[in-house]
Amino acid sequence: MFSKAIVRTPAESLGQGITEAGLGCPDMELTRAQHNNYIEYFKQAGISVTVLPAVEEFPDSVFVEDTAVMIPHGNETAAFLTCPGAESRRGEVDEIDAAIADQTDAIIRMQGDGLMEGGDVLLMGKTFYVGIDSRTNALGCEQFTKAAARFGYKTVPVPFDNGMPHLKTELSALDEETLIMSARFAEREEFAGFKKIIVPEGEEYCSNCLYLGQKLLAPQGFPKTAELLDKNGFKPDYIDMSEFRKMDGGLTCLSLRW
Repeated sequence: MFSKAIVRTPAESLGQGITEAGLGCPDMELTRAQHNNYIEYFKQAGISVTVLPAVEEFPDSVFVEDTAVMIPHGNETAAFLTCPGAESRRGEVDEIDAAIADQTDAIIRMQGDGLMEGGDVLLMGKTFYVGIDSRTNALGCEQFTKAAARFGYKTVPVPFDNGMPHLKTELSALDEETLIMSARFAEREEFAGFKKIIVPEGEEYCSNCLYLGQKLLAPQGFPKTAELLDKNGFKPDYIDMSEFRKMDGGLTCLSLRW
């Protein structure tokens, strides 16, 4: 499903980033170890990983997914550069621009008052689902819709009330036809055509899994969800995400994939 990924080394300033988790500051030694494990998992899956250096000026910059949306088309890939709703993160887009310039055939950048963070964008087949919330606005979704249509993609807006950073905080893919999600998305019309696994109350963090095609990665430490996945025939690998969880980050947040 993916052959390439971009990640960014965690900044020592990570604990100064945006979070509402209330779980304390990350242990940076453990953070680096968890990030290295994440990278190693990608490599074992046969995915080529570009590791970008830390940017201390931007504490949240390890969550590289929010800065761009990759749009594969044929043997090439376009990149849609976002404008994060969190103003303190907007400079991260300039940092990623240079890093992806030689890995894409087209770069499209958000204009005007459009806002978007990649954590609000879920790709299923040839359809992008875009969360509309405090981080991504309707103007941003409209611009992205036009850009994605150039490459044969449909876009479905998914407005929701916040209470979580991004759409994919509580909604992600397990395979090409199954979604894992928190209960509040279970009856949404936008996802009526998919199989669904609803995580138990209190384990909503495990709604953010990472489907890589031949492999599935899930955060460890959520036994009820792990049992539910097993009963439904899913055999994910599990990885410790404790330090990134403290900063409202999940598995999908840590990479750009195409």
